[in-house]
Parts: sequence; structure tokens; C-alpha cells
Amino acid sequence: MSVLPLELLLLIFDEAPVQTLTSLSLCSHQIRILVFPLRYRHAVFKNNKELSQFRSRVISEANGGTLIDELRVADHVRHLEFGGGSVLVYEEDELDLLASALQHMKALRGFTWSALLPENPAIFSAVQATCKGIQNISLHLWNDFYGDEDDYMSTLFGFKGLTRLDISTRWMFVDNEILPSSIVDMIRASPNLISLDLSLDTDGDPHPKWDIDTLFRSVDIAPTTLRLRKAADLDLHAFTDSTKPTPFRSFLLSHHDKITSLALPALQEGFAHPPSLNLPPDTLPVLREFEGAIYWCSQLSKLRVAPKLESLTVVSERPLFDNGKCDMFLEALRAFSSLKALHIFNEEAFLSAEDLKAIVENAPHLESFTFAFDRDETAVSYHRSQLSCLNLRALAVHRLPYGRIVSEEFIRTLAQYCTSLVTVEHLSYRRHYGISWVVTILRKEGGIELEVSQTYI
Repeated sequence: MSVLPLELLLLIFDEAPVQTLTSLSLCSHQIRILVFPLRYRHAVFKNNKELSQFRSRVISEANGGTLIDELRVADHVRHLEFGGGSVLVYEEDELDLLASALQHMKALRGFTWSALLPENPAIFSAVQATCKGIQNISLHLWNDFYGDEDDYMSTLFGFKGLTRLDISTRWMFVDNEILPSSIVDMIRASPNLISLDLSLDTDGDPHPKWDIDTLFRSVDIAPTTLRLRKAADLDLHAFTDSTKPTPFRSFLLSHHDKITSLALPALQEGFAHPPSLNLPPDTLPVLREFEGAIYWCSQLSKLRVAPKLESLTVVSERPLFDNGKCDMFLEALRAFSSLKALHIFNEEAFLSAEDLKAIVENAPHLESFTFAFDRDETAVSYHRSQLSCLNLRALAVHRLPYGRIVSEEFIRTLAQYCTSLVTVEHLSYRRHYGISWVVTILRKEGGIELEVSQTYI
């Protein structure tokens, strides 16, 4: 190793995932020194202590605290993540000090915020002013946003020239079915977006919606990943009118051949839906992931792309399989013959034994499956026997009582039936957030071991 130039070694190590870097650091003291800065390519601050340690190291190295320039942590930081899946409050002083250290992070391209917002948005304005290479922004906001636009929102949503934008909110004020202008301006200032995810929850009774057509009337983008969830609203009857294309229909027909992942909002209950979307059969030829209500799934199954779909997420309809929806859903499943991932999120009812059996029969190639789970012992036994028919690698269950995870006995027994199973996740949802318990199954010579981790989602 000593005969290889330092630059070449760093290039080689830079291709390795964090887990591999951790293993490499155990080989020798010299290798540990080389790989240590690379472990901060994606820097996650789960608490104020981690933030303080990182900030101190960056500033120390900038002031000559390292013997080899190429091994400065700041030079390798590509993504900063605040929160790491937990609800946190960061100290304002630490954020201000980190803002002054951003000038040293020349390779920074991504920024994720999933904690409570600080009183002063200086960290956001500093990223925008200092890190000109920022391309990926992910904002998971726990704070409430009431009233009209203000300077705080303008600063928070002041990024430009992005390629990936992901915003989810707990409570967002929406007036006259129009998104806040700062969000629209950010999208408009990023014409090269390849991924747009808007999961905006709103406050009110009923919860106000924001109009998809109004947004696409004012922006010109062509993303390959488009997810419009929660409070997004689409005039379905206007969308199906091919003689007078709406802004969103015009967008979809113009750029459909580039979209690989699409999520559309749940539909209003109590309204009759058009029998057809009136889309050409070759629409969305490269689509591989879809999220939407059963109606959307049924319409998608009529397109030529249906046999190529790999991942399907069915969002809440209450109840899930009422009024003939079961037959509609199973017919769609048969069309999605290559489906490897199926996620069913339904707030009102557990998946019955008969429903599970029909799903297993119509989607035999599933490797990842999410559904509502019943703790009843009879249901547990039946679910286990049905799931053993699948080549599952990941299973997620939700709507168990808050604070309780799937029993260890059930997971161990299921792991024996499903020999490819690696993870079992329990999703427990509150009004605006949830908690995820992930149980990793470790298969060893002495038997099965379980590791549990917990994050906010």
C-alpha cells in the first residue's frame, strides 16, 4: 500500500460505503488516518455534542490542525444532515459557529433538516450564500407555519438551482389552494430538477388542499421522480378531459417518457371517479415505482408499462377493500406481474386472512411487503404461513398499538419460514409523525440474533 500515491488511495477508499470504511480502519493505524475523513462524506448530527465535535474539528483543521491537507474532514463533506430521524432542538450558538465553517466545505452538495427549526434561520441563509454547489435539499419540518409569507419562510425556502427537492411539513398554511410563494419560487428557480417530493400536511378542518394544476401552470420542470402527497389536490374530471388538457395533464403527456417514480395524492371520498383517465396506452413507459389510491393503481394497470412495474404503494382508502375495490385491486396486481415491493397503508382496517391470501397468490414475487397487522393469535399464525410462500427480504407492519413492536417470538418463527428475510419493521403512526422500529435478523451458526433500532419518520 505504501507505494501507492495518497491521491490514488483516497480515490479508492472514496468508493467504499461507510461500513467498509469502518472495517478498513481496523487494519492499521495508517489506514485509519486515511479513511477517517471519508466517514464524514454524509455527516449526521443526532445531537448537539456531535454537531459541536464536527464543527470544532473543521475549524481546527482550517487553522492548520492537520499535517496532510488532503485529509481535512471539510474537503470530503458532501452532505449535512441535521436530526438523523429524531426530533431535536439545536443550540443557536452551535449553529452560528457551524455557519462560519461552511466556507471550508467546498464539496458540499446536499443538506437535510429533520429537526425543530431554530429561531434564527441563519444556518439556511449561510448554506445558500456560501455553498454554491448545493443541489439536493430535504426539509422535514416539525414546526407549524401559520399566516402569510414572512422573511423566515423566504430564507428557509430560498435555495436555487437544485436537482433534488424534498419537503414534508407537519402543519403548512395554504391559502386559496395555492402553495406558499416561496416554495413555488424555489421550484421555479430550479428548472433542472430531476426529483420533486412535496408531502405537505396542512392545518384546518377540513384540511385545506393545494392545487396541482396551479403549481404546474407556473413552473416548467421535467423531473424523473415526482411525488405529490398529502394535501395535494387534483381535479380528476378535468384531468381526464383530453380535449382541454389541464396544466398537469399537459406536463404529464410532455414528460411522461422520463418519469421512473410517481406518487399521486389520495382522492376525495364520496365522489364518483371517471371510468378512464383517457391516457394513451404507451404513457409512462419507464415507470418503475408508483404510489396512489386503488383507483390510480387500477388505471395504471391498463397501460403497457404495467408488467414492468417493480414497486407499488397503496395509500389510505377507508375501508381499503370496500365497494368492489378488492376485485379492482387484485386485478391490478395481476397486471403488475413483475412486482417486487408492495406497501399498503390503510388507517381503518387490518388486512384480513382472505385478503392476504389473495395478494400472495397474485403477487408471488414480492421481496418487500408492508401491511396493517393484527395481534390476534389466529391471525398471526395464518399470516406467518401465508408470508412463508414469498421470497421476502423485508417485511413492515403498521397500526399495532403505539409503543409495542412485533413480538420476538413471531419474528424468530417467521425468520425460520422466510429464509431470505433480513429486516422486520414496525411502523407506529401519530397524527403528523411516526416511529419506526427496525429489527435486523442476523443468521449465525449458533442461531438467529435480532438487532433493534428506532427512528422518527
